[in-house]
Amino acid sequence: MNTIASTGRALAAMLALAALLPARAVAAPSAGDRAVEQAERRVAQATSPDALVLLGSAFMQKARETGDPSYYARASAAVERARAIDPTHYGALRARAWVFLGQHRFARALRAARVARRAAPRDWWNYGNLADACVELGYYRGATHATTRMMALRPGLPAYTRVAALRALFGDRRGAVEALETALDAADPGDAEGRAWILTYLGHEHWALGRVADAGRSYEAALAAFPDYHLALPGLARVRAAEGRPAEAIALYERALAVAPTPSTAGALGDLYAQQNNPERAGASYEFAVYMGRVATMRGQTLGRDLALFLADHDRDLDEAVRLARAEAAMRDDVYTDDVLAWTLFKRGALRQAKRASARALRLGTEDASFHRHAEAIAASLGHPRAAERHRASATGIGRTKGDA
Repeated sequence: MNTIASTGRALAAMLALAALLPARAVAAPSAGDRAVEQAERRVAQATSPDALVLLGSAFMQKARETGDPSYYARASAAVERARAIDPTHYGALRARAWVFLGQHRFARALRAARVARRAAPRDWWNYGNLADACVELGYYRGATHATTRMMALRPGLPAYTRVAALRALFGDRRGAVEALETALDAADPGDAEGRAWILTYLGHEHWALGRVADAGRSYEAALAAFPDYHLALPGLARVRAAEGRPAEAIALYERALAVAPTPSTAGALGDLYAQQNNPERAGASYEFAVYMGRVATMRGQTLGRDLALFLADHDRDLDEAVRLARAEAAMRDDVYTDDVLAWTLFKRGALRQAKRASARALRLGTEDASFHRHAEAIAASLGHPRAAERHRASATGIGRTKGDA
């Protein structure tokens, strides 16, 4: 009875919030749309492994353009059909690792990337997949080796973006900005989504350094290149909120939810509504975040960590938050998952376990203020005021000193 009532309330909240969201304009076909259409035509003409791999790649492009995880299943089906026709087909072997990464099946992605590397040890693409899988699994030395090999084989945009990711992880966000700017210079001017992706992550790095205005300019450039880009909309919304422009921030978060809903976006929108003394819309946003995250998790999609963080931040269903965080930690061993696990354990009152997870999150020296804010709260609750003060100073320093550098 309680489950039915809870589901009914969540569905009602979802419908109520949906009525508040702006309608999406019908956009012109994107590069991904055209790639899917061309690949489907080719498969219809001849169902060959090459054609099927091309179709899988087109679906992967659409997944990145839209943030819609259903395209990963379609990509997987196309690649597996190619492998059924020819189990040794190299294009299918290397594409398989890419698809597994999109599905957050990181251990399988690593195994598939290793198989493809053995088949073609000089193909730079395989080292990108290896690096990405290693990062998510917490094998940071392996990720560094794979990225170094990728740079040696083909210095260019894919290698530069992975260099940026590793620099950020290892506490050099200004170096990450430099690498992303190099990647932007190397980007194809005709690849609108590719440029938007780089600009969005450049905005993320500026934000992490406390450079709010620079972050805003990067997100604006991303949206100019690829309108309604699902990764850039919430970033610009966060900037507008920090600039004291709540109406613009709310409109951007609403737009982001209409394009690609996630618990974090719905939660941030709810927080803004709460700050604007609109508890009804805040509550609808929070219920929507929970409903959406749970439905996605039941469907095998990849929002578990996002939902766990939302629940912990808002002190909702903390047992479920810990369960979700532990499930994520069983699949990936990266510092961001460690931080979410630490925060959910802290909120649940498991302080010593939270401290261990927080120490793991900080093990690379990643410049992330939230890591230190969480560590500060854990240390203070454990009665370690000096450690708490160090983490407070670190969190403040990341947002100020480095931002002004």
